[in-house]
Amino acid sequence: MLSPYANSAVLASRAVKQTYKALVTELHAIHNGKLSETTRRVYNEVQEVSRLDSTDLNVLNKRFADANNYLTLLKNLRVQQELIAKYGKGELSTEQAANKVGLALPKTPGGDE
Repeated sequence: MLSPYANSAVLASRAVKQTYKALVTELHAIHNGKLSETTRRVYNEVQEVSRLDSTDLNVLNKRFADANNYLTLLKNLRVQQELIAKYGKGELSTEQAANKVGLALPKTPGGDE
């Protein structure tokens, strides 16, 4: 007879595998499609998770949390790089920021022009 947690274990196992697949996708994007050492480690981890006893929810949950945290980090780093590429890095002056969004600062009376 199946354990009452069997379905939970199967679902947890699927979630972990999906997260690892997303990790591989992010790593491929970071390394321009090349197979890096980190990507190899993730592949090995996927194989190890596939061999785990699906009733060991504690191990699956820990693997899922670790993989999910790492995936979130990679996604946020990618988004940060995209934003820096689009908007540049560093602080803009108030006038530069206004110009960037299509606004002009009001003229100050007695200011140099």
